[in-house]
Amino acid sequence: MSKLDPEAVIDMTSAKKATFPTIAPGLLLALSDGLVLALVGWTLNHFFATDALSDPVQAAAWQRSLVTGLMLVPLVKSVFGIYTLGRFDYLERTRRTFQAAFLCCAVLAVPFIVMEGFRSFFVEALSIALLGFAVTYVADLLLIQGLLSSALDWRTPVMIVGAGPQGAAIAEKLQRLPWLGMRPVGFVDDDDSLWQTRVAGLPVMGPVELLSKSPAIARQASAAIVADMARHGSDLTGLVRTLPFRQVYCVLGEGNVSAVDATYHNLHGSLALRVSVRPPTGYLRIRRAMDIVLSAILLVLVAPLMLGLAVAIKLDSPGPVMFRQKRWAGGKQTFDLLKFRSMHVDAEEQLQQLLENDPVAREEYMTYHKLTVDPRITPLGRFLRKTSLDELPQLWNILMGDMSLIGPRAYMPKELPEVGDSAAVIGTVRPGLTGYWQVSGRHRTTFQERVAMDVFYVRNCGLLFDFFILCKTAVMVLKGDGS
Repeated sequence: MSKLDPEAVIDMTSAKKATFPTIAPGLLLALSDGLVLALVGWTLNHFFATDALSDPVQAAAWQRSLVTGLMLVPLVKSVFGIYTLGRFDYLERTRRTFQAAFLCCAVLAVPFIVMEGFRSFFVEALSIALLGFAVTYVADLLLIQGLLSSALDWRTPVMIVGAGPQGAAIAEKLQRLPWLGMRPVGFVDDDDSLWQTRVAGLPVMGPVELLSKSPAIARQASAAIVADMARHGSDLTGLVRTLPFRQVYCVLGEGNVSAVDATYHNLHGSLALRVSVRPPTGYLRIRRAMDIVLSAILLVLVAPLMLGLAVAIKLDSPGPVMFRQKRWAGGKQTFDLLKFRSMHVDAEEQLQQLLENDPVAREEYMTYHKLTVDPRITPLGRFLRKTSLDELPQLWNILMGDMSLIGPRAYMPKELPEVGDSAAVIGTVRPGLTGYWQVSGRHRTTFQERVAMDVFYVRNCGLLFDFFILCKTAVMVLKGDGS
């Protein structure tokens, strides 16, 4: 499951093996790391050890450093459970890899300080280990996104209990993000009005008891997801025990009760979820200082590009170069968000006419607040949006303190009724130029999914999370995966 949906995993006694053994993905990742590290070792030995190999003493020291650094990588990664991690979301894998690399630094720092004669050995070993962590991290993501994501037999087939809005959102998410490792096959729900219908493209097969009464239907899945725990209340334990699966995932919430470092505790037979709510005060001060420095540097670097884009916009269509729009900044505050104009000057009038005359476009806009084919966008505007260059003027908003480099979406005041109670959480931090929802589906996510992601980000913000978002943003910009 995605970290947007932290879940309690309850192991049941009745065994049912998945189509693809659960050890196989971890074993495949371990073999991949071994192959990549062997290639790294050969490359370093071939291109960077020519001087050391001429001296037997230096050659032996180099070999010790190389072997130590490379062996530390799979050893420490296995300590942090990276090879047995059932979920393959970027954030959790990034967090654990950073923790493993930090532990590696700490382990090698002690002998570096106390053993003066061996300092060069530890510097070499640490450098090789950090290189190994970086290379294997990239290789793991490529393997997961490529081979494992496309192998349907590897993904665990799951039955979703509850075909309501939350169940539909989970099914859509699992179908859109195959690297989460689960493949929904259908729904069961006690609401008879939903039987024999389709939700998120999947059939609602019948009541929950159908799974225990019909082995043929139960065999279609290897696990179950209880989509809405609050709906079952005190009957949740009884419900879980009636499900004929070894694993049942109980979803605790769509972003509102989640944390990056949520952990589970056994309180003498009672399952408890510990959720850490981090006080963001110190972190926000650090981030504001980084915003000022980075936005000032970037504004200087991209000034020639922005001047060229301004000229191109003037030549492309009539109207101003800049587009200003009121955005919400928390509480009753608003600010003027700056963008390069990517639409015709009468864009709002065109939108109203389109929504009045085209019911399909109206339905799409009500769901996503965006249009896949938008006639309001100018020819140059399509390029600007595809490459995200239209957002460069927001660096000035960041420097002035209206925005941050990373944060929740800058909502329009008219959208606040749809944001609802989540506005109280989102409004505690500055909106961002990029953010968690922008790198997690962007225009393919519904409006309510974006709100949930923004709440999740605010409640779990931190420097490591921000670094993860920046890396994914850079990848999306290079791929041209704009709005």
